[in-house]
Amino acid sequence: MTVNKTPKLDIYGLTDEGLVREHNEDYISWFIESGLVILADGMGGHNAGEVASELAVTSISDALDEVLTPDIKDDSEMDYKEAVHEAVVFANDEINQHAKTHPECSGMGTTVVMALFHDESVILASVGDSRIYRFRKGELEQVTTDHSLVQEMIDNGYMSEEEAMNSTNRNLITRALGIAENVEVDVTQLNIEKDDIYLLCSDGLSDMIDDNQIFSVLVKSREDLERASHELVKLAKEHGGHDNVSVILVACQ
Repeated sequence: MTVNKTPKLDIYGLTDEGLVREHNEDYISWFIESGLVILADGMGGHNAGEVASELAVTSISDALDEVLTPDIKDDSEMDYKEAVHEAVVFANDEINQHAKTHPECSGMGTTVVMALFHDESVILASVGDSRIYRFRKGELEQVTTDHSLVQEMIDNGYMSEEEAMNSTNRNLITRALGIAENVEVDVTQLNIEKDDIYLLCSDGLSDMIDDNQIFSVLVKSREDLERASHELVKLAKEHGGHDNVSVILVACQ
């Protein structure tokens, strides 16, 4: 029997409508036994955004289910980065196909961020402007890149980080699942360390509060992921709650 190579994790997630939206188009899920964590932030009329986000999460988890199920095979030859990439591409195909057969869902799409914890590493994938942060040894770092017009302007020197926080174009994304036949997926692999905390969040959090506020919550409540999750959502709502807000916290034991 293959030895389970999922590291010991503590996971807690929370999703909230916020104070303005009538529906929650975010969708989150995690599978602690396989170390898989996924968050999607949907968009589209007639509530199609919530269809897209749920489809993204279920399609990715279904695609990886066979890969992540322990069996008698040796997984030493398994390319986990490629498996993650293919799972996200599969989700894009599923969302596109659903939109073609359900006209009411035409034009729907979703961002996605996901993390697969395996052995001594984590494989991260992202499409859109949902984010993943890593809190390690007292330092908070964003480990994904926003696929947004504002981020491109920052990268090209046309806008500062401070200007970006107040930009009216900050929600214009340059990548999403379901908006084209092909999708470009960022996939990275990082080593994990004991006591690392990973935060997956929708822009309903990162647009409402800054990194310093996220840092303060994690410093104060790092031993209680449930408390930290509720505190982050509460802060986002106190600062306007203009969007659905979702967080998943993962602590490496």
